[in-house]
Amino acid sequence: MVPALAVAMVLSFASAVTLGLFWVRDRDTKPEEVASFLADQKPAVEKSVTEVVTLLTNYDATNIDDVVKRMLEITTGSFRKDYQDTFERGLGNAIKKASTSARGQILTGPDVSFRSADEAVAVVRVQQTIQNDQNPEGKSYVDVMQITMINTSDGGWKADRVEILGGQDATG
Repeated sequence: MVPALAVAMVLSFASAVTLGLFWVRDRDTKPEEVASFLADQKPAVEKSVTEVVTLLTNYDATNIDDVVKRMLEITTGSFRKDYQDTFERGLGNAIKKASTSARGQILTGPDVSFRSADEAVAVVRVQQTIQNDQNPEGKSYVDVMQITMINTSDGGWKADRVEILGGQDATG
């Protein structure tokens, strides 16, 4: 028991010293170091945003279950909860019943900015066409979306909030 306690105390001391050294080294972080870190993170944020937007704008009655499953893996917070609740209340079944399909693409973006090292905001402009049994010709829309991304400890950058800032009917 005493040797284990001694080992634990030595490891605790070593950890404290290591953390102290990291703190001293990092307290003098320069702006260019922050810019470099964020620039390194930007491609991962862009990739995650692109996947979220692709899933939101591309689905049909045959793959909606897979889309929902993947979306729940790459989202977090209230957006994840709201998305899950919406499908638990029957949106997936409604999509299947109406043979709904949606095809979308990113027109511009994602334009990424950072609020902190672990929070980014991306703006994208997307075009989407939605068809179903009632409207086989489809209806097209162009929307501007803002997506807040959080760098999580369990899976990298995940969508925390998705907002439609504006849109217009593009059918015509």
